[in-house]
Formats: sequence, C-alpha cells, structure tokens
Amino acid sequence: MIRFRHSEWLIHEESSALSKGFTLPEVCVALAVFLIGTTALLGAWGFFNREVAEERLRLERFEKVLSAMESLIAERPSCSDSTALLQISAPVLLKRIPGNKHLAWAVVERDGLALKRLVRCR
Repeated sequence: MIRFRHSEWLIHEESSALSKGFTLPEVCVALAVFLIGTTALLGAWGFFNREVAEERLRLERFEKVLSAMESLIAERPSCSDSTALLQISAPVLLKRIPGNKHLAWAVVERDGLALKRLVRCR
C-alpha cells in the first residue's frame, strides 16, 4: 500500500511475516474451547443412549404385562374362587365382585408394573 505523508511517499506492506496466521495462545484457547465442547457433547450422547436403553426395557416390561392382561381377557377365566392365582405369563390375581358371579377385578403384576381391569368370568 502506498500512502502519501508529509510530502513523502511511504510504502507499507499490509501482510508482513509476523501478521500471518494465529498466535500460539489463540490456538491453545481455541483447542481448549473445542475440547470442552466435545467432552460435553460426548457426555450428553452417553446420557441419551442410557436413557433410550432404559426406556426400551421399561417398554418391554410393560408389553409383557399388557400381553398377559390381553390373554386373560381373551381366555375368560373361571372365577369360582374369590381370589385365584393364575399363571399366564405373569402372576394374575382375580378378585370377584360381590353380588355378581360373572365379573372380577384382574390384577396383573410383573417387574414392578401392575395393571388392573374388570374382566368377565365363565
């Protein structure tokens, strides 16, 4: 670049050898920020994967309890006793409703989950 100053011509180079690139502290700060961000993203990714795996396990347990209840509904169990323990794929407790011999409360419990439904009996 050529500038005119006090009746003299000065020639300056805009890009000198010292002004090219980044300084060492700038590179170190940029790397530190990148590493902190990467570590945070990897931690979040691991947390997300653990939560997805736990949710799948909870869903599988719920599906097992639900299938046991559905098979109980389809079979129409005998409610001759006030309480009976049937083994379908999960323990089922049947409790007859007083005054009605064709209805009972069915409670299916498995792995900490429980479903309760009114079912028809034979």
